[in-house]
Formats: sequence, structure tokens, C-alpha cells
Amino acid sequence: MVQINIRTKFEPGIGGRCVVDPAQLSELDRAELSRQLYAVNQRIFAGVSAKEFHRHVVDASADSTLIQLYFAADGQIKGYCAAHRFRRQVLGRNVIVLRAEAGLLPEYRGHSATYRFRMIRAVAEKLRHPFTSIYYVGTLVHTSSYAMACKNFSRVYPHPDHETPTVIQEVARELINSFSAPPVTETDPFVRNVGWVTIEAPHEKAPSRLDDQRFVQFFKERNPDYAKGHGLVVVVPITVGNIAVALLSRLHEFALMTLGGR
Repeated sequence: MVQINIRTKFEPGIGGRCVVDPAQLSELDRAELSRQLYAVNQRIFAGVSAKEFHRHVVDASADSTLIQLYFAADGQIKGYCAAHRFRRQVLGRNVIVLRAEAGLLPEYRGHSATYRFRMIRAVAEKLRHPFTSIYYVGTLVHTSSYAMACKNFSRVYPHPDHETPTVIQEVARELINSFSAPPVTETDPFVRNVGWVTIEAPHEKAPSRLDDQRFVQFFKERNPDYAKGHGLVVVVPITVGNIAVALLSRLHEFALMTLGGR
């Protein structure tokens, strides 16, 4: 049985949360954790088997995996965010690659809970490795994930407002080819067949802001079949500047919420 110490309470609707390191669990406990998370995941994503979920989320071939769990007031798991660190070589340099899977049941979304955990992990890695190039590399399967990245980071690739530098394209191509999801077509290496299909809640089908609409439209143009489980390759350089912009963006968002400005 997995022993979990739950911290309370941080986001509206979420009764508590905790962080689990699968490497510290027995094989039996990892299997039980995977079973519980997959039961939640089936209400969030279609198209992924229990075996695939375990391999990608709980037993990933990463140097490090930490999973934050989100609980309702009754102690039932309502979501998760798995943050992974990989070491790779790209363009002849050693780099760190951050990846993640996350899912929250619809009634617990909208407060950036999983985004906050990913930011904490990104900051921690940059502090540990200040002179190593670090990239978040995602294969995003939903418009909301892409819009969130664009709203919070100044450097996100691809982006509707600026061209992707050639060197970033090469970095993205090399890094994404080191992971298992194949390209949907041979002509576009930056749309991958991930297979995770988001089960959308009604409110998620209509963006709430003009900026969201712009980012959503770009995502749909770049990845028109995302509803089939296709993922757009998105790269975010984890630099001091990019982190600073993201933190300031979240502080601004928090101030608006506190003052009732949204």
C-alpha cells in the first residue's frame, strides 16, 4: 500500500496534494499507484492503455520522475502531474530535457495547479544546472496546454508572433526523435502520433480571452487533427529570462484574481 502524506489546501476545489517519487516505491506500490492514476486518467484522456500509461507516467525511462497528486477533500485522487528529467546530447552538447504528463478532472481545473508544479521543477533544475542548456519539450495534444505556455513564457516555439530560429528547429528535431512517438507524416516531424485524446469538458471548447483565441487558432492550424491524439512538438528554453517572465506572469494573474479583476 502506498503511504501518502497529503498537504492541504492550496487551490479551490483541491483538498490536498503531495509529491511521490516512483523510484522510492516497491514494484508492487508502483503498480498500485499506476492503477489508481490510470482510473483517473481514463476520465481525462482516451486512447491510452494501462500498460502505456504506466510506461510513460509512472515507470518512464527518465533520470528522474516526480509525480504530484491532487486530492479532493475526501482523500480521493482527482488528478496528477508527472514531471520527468532526461539527459540528452543535441548538436554535440549535453542538455537536460524536461517533459511532463498531467491531468485533472474538469471540476478541479482552472487554477494552474499542474502548471505550478512544472514551474517548480523547471526552476529547481535550472538552479542545480545553471550552465547546462535545459529545454522543456512537449508533444501537446490540446489547445489549452499550448495557450497556457504562450501566455506565460516569452520564448515558446512555435509561436504565432515569431519565427522559430533554425537552431531551435534542429534542437527540437533531434530531441523529439529521441522519444518514441512517431511523426504523423514524413513531411512534418513536429506533429507526432501521441495517441492521448483529451476528453473535453463543455467549457474548454470556448476560449475565454482574445489571446487564448489567437493561440488556439494557431495551434489548430498547426495541428488540425489534435482530437485524434496528435501532439504538436513545443519547445520552451528554460533560461533565467524565460523563467522570470513566467513567474511575473503568474504573479500578475494572482494579483488579478485576488483583486477580483477577472
